[in-house]
Amino acid sequence: MIHYSISYQNPHRHFIDISLNFQPNKSEDKVFLQLPSWRPGRYELADFSKNIQKLSAFDQNNNEFEVFKINKDRWCLDLQNVQTDNITIKYNFYANQLDAGSTYLDENQLYVNPVNCCLYVEGKESDECNIELKIPNDYKIACGLNQTKNVLFAKNYDQLAESPFIASSTLKHAHYSCNNHTFHLWFQGDTNSNFKKIVDDFKSFTIEQLNNFDSFPVSDYHFLFQLTPYKSYHGVEHTNSTVILLGSDKNTLVDRYEDLLGICSHELYHTWNIKAIRPSEMLPYDYTKENYSKLGYVAEGVTTYMGDLMLVRSKVFNWNQFVKTQNENLKRHYENDGRFNLSVADSSFDTWLDGYTLGIPNRKTSIYTEGALNMLMIDLSIIHHSEAKYSLHTVMNDLYIHFAKKNIGYTEKDFIDLCAKYGGSDVLNVINDHIYDTKDYTKSLEKCLNYVGIKLEKTPNPNLSARFFGFICLELNNKLIVKKVQNNSLIENNGVAVEDELMKIDDKKVTSKNIQQLLENKEKVKLTFKNRFSKFSITVPTNGNFYSIYKMIKNNDATKEQMQLQSTWLNN
Repeated sequence: MIHYSISYQNPHRHFIDISLNFQPNKSEDKVFLQLPSWRPGRYELADFSKNIQKLSAFDQNNNEFEVFKINKDRWCLDLQNVQTDNITIKYNFYANQLDAGSTYLDENQLYVNPVNCCLYVEGKESDECNIELKIPNDYKIACGLNQTKNVLFAKNYDQLAESPFIASSTLKHAHYSCNNHTFHLWFQGDTNSNFKKIVDDFKSFTIEQLNNFDSFPVSDYHFLFQLTPYKSYHGVEHTNSTVILLGSDKNTLVDRYEDLLGICSHELYHTWNIKAIRPSEMLPYDYTKENYSKLGYVAEGVTTYMGDLMLVRSKVFNWNQFVKTQNENLKRHYENDGRFNLSVADSSFDTWLDGYTLGIPNRKTSIYTEGALNMLMIDLSIIHHSEAKYSLHTVMNDLYIHFAKKNIGYTEKDFIDLCAKYGGSDVLNVINDHIYDTKDYTKSLEKCLNYVGIKLEKTPNPNLSARFFGFICLELNNKLIVKKVQNNSLIENNGVAVEDELMKIDDKKVTSKNIQQLLENKEKVKLTFKNRFSKFSITVPTNGNFYSIYKMIKNNDATKEQMQLQSTWLNN
């Protein structure tokens, strides 16, 4: 049994104290300790060990002995002259980051993602382990692990790493049941809301998801919510739980209710897709280095698309709410010229290189946005090809039954072959042209949407700087900074680049509040920019048509066949 203890003295300092106790094998002269370099659900290196301030090792008589750090997150214990019946490692961890995948401590709560801060003993990853929490008596614990009082129990390190928890005196709890499974809702933060509506809506989309699979991979499930009094949005999936960070400056559960539903449907779908259905490259996880895979378009693309689709199929979202999510994907797609340079499959591989940001201008695409649009096309192609007998749900359930339930990782070929089995050549065209190549999506989208009586409408961008000149700004520190420039746009051809500051329009200071007004009803304008070393001005006409907006709209003249397929797709 591996035993961890977590305590703290001064919560305002944000340091937690961790003790790791274990019995080494008698024959071992050396023992190695490892802290994960990354966490599942975020396929980029994180280097959590930078938060460890000090680390010490003690023998069974509490005598300290030397521990050697051999790389950034791995330590070696030389046991040749040590009483080895019992070893204790003591260290502290700086817990002052609050997001859905972090560890955080203050006067109101202890929130831990064990994968951030719990060392494991190499060779003992399969041993049972527990965590004792030394917390105030009035604290409750929200966690997917079994617990007795303040002790959490895990069957191995993987389960421990995958089981975040919140301990607090202010936790609020609700629950519901579906198909003999209990789903828990734990709220940390201000919750002036209608829990009954939340529970009813969650139950609806949960039932819809359960109906699409052979079974549920776990016995119970926990939604852990961190509600903030400031704008936030982040979710991380785990084996039988998820952490959701969500906030606004008013009433989060009211003002951002659609976001709440969207992110929770997404994270619940992950219980099957990526927590159970895993690429072969990630079964098992290797916490010490990158786990390269091109299958992010399945892990996140399918989940993003299905998370939204489950909401409309369960009647939690109406058509307008659902199509809003799809149109946002279209907007992000057409605003990113990286779609012409790096495929979504290769972008998945490169998350390990530059994380989840777009990186340098127009280099890569998003596995969420591009993956979701491709899964939309694949789903509609399968529905059309099979005359509504099959869909992308069929593919995912097959992966669950024939791979996940047998603890087998799937390959790119496995996924492609299943899609082709149910969707034929149209699906292969989408995969070849848009997942593994960088061909323009427009004609393929129009074709697939037409199957279900949906049109792709192109309209001018209401953002006038984007429409007229081909650039998009963000306000940062009271400055308008250019963040996107469309290839071969009017502005690019006049020497403006990403990170330049837009200072003036016609010699008037520009802000995010007046930029539209300063550009309206003008035949040409003088734009003044500042780059790293100089200011410059250009005079340009306002007759461009860049960054067009694409939207999905229902075709009022759809045929009976199209409407039947649409009904199958949306469950209406």
